[in-house]
Amino acid sequence: MIPLRTFPEWETIAEHLRNSLGYSEATIMRTSYTYNVFVKDYCTFEGNDAASILRNGIKKADKSYENDVISKDKLLRIRRLAFRMIQFVETDSISWKRAPLYGKKYGNCHNESLLASYIDREQTEHRHAESIINRDENLIRQYILFAEKNEKNIKDMDTQGVLDFLSHMKLSRPAGLKSTVSALKHFYLFLIDSGLAETNILLALKPWDTPHRKIYGILSSSEKEALLDAIDSNDAIGKRDRAIMMLAMDCGLRSSDICSLKLSEIDWRTSSVRIIQQKTQNQLSVPFSRKTGDAIADYILNARGKSDLPYVFLKKSYFDSAMTSSLLCTRIKKYLGKAGINRPESEKISMHTFRRSLGTALIDSGENLEMVAQVLGHKDKEATKGYITVSEKLLRSCPMDMPVLTGKTEVRYDKNEL
Repeated sequence: MIPLRTFPEWETIAEHLRNSLGYSEATIMRTSYTYNVFVKDYCTFEGNDAASILRNGIKKADKSYENDVISKDKLLRIRRLAFRMIQFVETDSISWKRAPLYGKKYGNCHNESLLASYIDREQTEHRHAESIINRDENLIRQYILFAEKNEKNIKDMDTQGVLDFLSHMKLSRPAGLKSTVSALKHFYLFLIDSGLAETNILLALKPWDTPHRKIYGILSSSEKEALLDAIDSNDAIGKRDRAIMMLAMDCGLRSSDICSLKLSEIDWRTSSVRIIQQKTQNQLSVPFSRKTGDAIADYILNARGKSDLPYVFLKKSYFDSAMTSSLLCTRIKKYLGKAGINRPESEKISMHTFRRSLGTALIDSGENLEMVAQVLGHKDKEATKGYITVSEKLLRSCPMDMPVLTGKTEVRYDKNEL
């Protein structure tokens, strides 16, 4: 166990922020203000260890936000800095690891220990993609909280308890029921291997009926052009956003892969990107057009600025850091509105729409599923089918011939003859 450290002074934290995260002097100055406010107003030094002081300070900041004493932006700045300080206290280092969502509900120690053991095995043995492991953790924790609400531990849950939870999820999250069953199956296979559950409980995890698959919208070529025209390329943020949108349109990359794209992963000689996909950890090489290459180069040379971070696309806000999927979602919504592209909520237009649009366009052009799967980075072409939305061209080839209908002549009678 790492020994507890004393409460970190600002000079020590600032040094690590410079060396480990590449903070600029302007960002260091802004962060020093946050440090002084946090320590002065929210940290109580009453004999507790440093980590406890920091965590209690976060709780006090949360209450200030709930009482409208501080803004949400100020709360988030305090949380980020406090998390970095806790990192330093517990590990003697600071990293770009995302700060946790404080206030999130957790189960009791026994159940959380089981979940932690399951997650550790999944990550160690690489049984599933990181995104699937994160999904499983969220859903299994919901299962844990459901069990505890019914005054049970996970080891006490029987087949009926599992069925009750699935019935609960079918009402609260029907479209995600398939994912829920999958997560529970992964978890119970781990519990069975560990001798903590009986195999008969798997009988409750049958494929449940789920609602019909939604038809997601795609963007036409003209809509893509309108969206790009809505971006002002005269400033740094506009250059960045235009390059991101064009890269998504050309390559169909997931937003997570765009956010984590590194400068070293762009092959300018072949006009392609070569990455390890965040979701699957599989290698992917996909080409981009000359126009897209010009937009990326324009951003890197004229708008990105100097940064020690390896990522291509950076934020331009509180401090420079890599882009996030949530920020990309916000940006595309803004440009859709400026371009006058209005779609119903059911179509779920997002960054992933570019991926579906590319898949559909490739199918329309005559490419087979194997080729589309290769472009999108899927191992199995069955996974690719979920990215091929309704294609008008293919629908026209589906209707069956209508039989010839024999006509009948309508006879009208004069009412005086009746």
